[in-house]
Amino acid sequence: MSSKGPQPYGVNGSRYGAIDHKAIKEREKRKLELLQQRSQAHNDTLERIEKNTKSSKQKDWLPVSGSFPRLIYETENKMDTFYNPKVPDAPCPNDMKYGEQQRKTIESYGVFLPFKDKTRYSPSRGYDIVVEDQFTLPAKEHFKRMRNLGKGAISFSMLGETKNLFSKMVDKFERNEGGYYMHPLLDDAMKKHETTTTFHKSLKECLGENIKNGELSRDILNISSSYMKTSGKGAPLPQFQTKSLDVIKGTVLTVHGIWAMKVYAEKMEYKGNQVRGVFKYDIQDHFGLNSKDIDHKISSGEMPFEWLEGFRSWYLLQHYIGYGYQPFITKIGFKL
Repeated sequence: MSSKGPQPYGVNGSRYGAIDHKAIKEREKRKLELLQQRSQAHNDTLERIEKNTKSSKQKDWLPVSGSFPRLIYETENKMDTFYNPKVPDAPCPNDMKYGEQQRKTIESYGVFLPFKDKTRYSPSRGYDIVVEDQFTLPAKEHFKRMRNLGKGAISFSMLGETKNLFSKMVDKFERNEGGYYMHPLLDDAMKKHETTTTFHKSLKECLGENIKNGELSRDILNISSSYMKTSGKGAPLPQFQTKSLDVIKGTVLTVHGIWAMKVYAEKMEYKGNQVRGVFKYDIQDHFGLNSKDIDHKISSGEMPFEWLEGFRSWYLLQHYIGYGYQPFITKIGFKL
């Protein structure tokens, strides 16, 4: 036996071998990578749980937070735009003005100038004579002609539940009282109209895209206004259309397009990007004409309504300084 006892391990007389720093770094690196993998797996699991929880909640409709009713859409045109003849230059839609035009101005309107005197040649006199001066007819005669637009076997108001409304509105016009006109049949007709359905569908899609964490965007009025004008997303305002049966139901005569509209959400719920609730529509139009209604050009391809004496009578009754009957605002309201 050796008297020196057990021999040392390693090199240079050391019991332990040289420290392998590279191997240690590799082991620490693997440990760190393993910890990172476990941490990521843990985070992924938490994320899946959170998503599943949200998904589970969205199986039900949830209330949109905030105070209601809330204005969610309005047109650029404002409501209650009455004309004040004492301030004739104040901003006002032309179809709400009355008694503000001279004969010379009106005679310049329309295809073939139909407001000018009707004449015929008189053989006995050897020159044209005036058959009719529309500017001097009694108002009663003009109202008779105006009402004829909604009468007869073929007229602008011959079918449907709304066919008699035009006559009622002419009665109000003849009373020269201005103000407002409302009728439940107009409310119902606009509520059920296909253009209203299209508009409402697009508006709800806009609302659904702008709910975050259960809250509707604070800027929803600007957002909805821009959205509804965007091609491929939005939709035109509800309206009664000339190229449809509306034209013989009286609704084109009484309303046609609308001037201003506000939509309020009285109650709203959401599920994902879907929205439902109770929505209140407030709509206004003007029972009046402007020069564009009776001043067409042959090249326009539009129907020259100035050729119909009923429309000429309507315009004269409203705008000619010799008559000056007040138009009025038609109010339509409903909930969807």
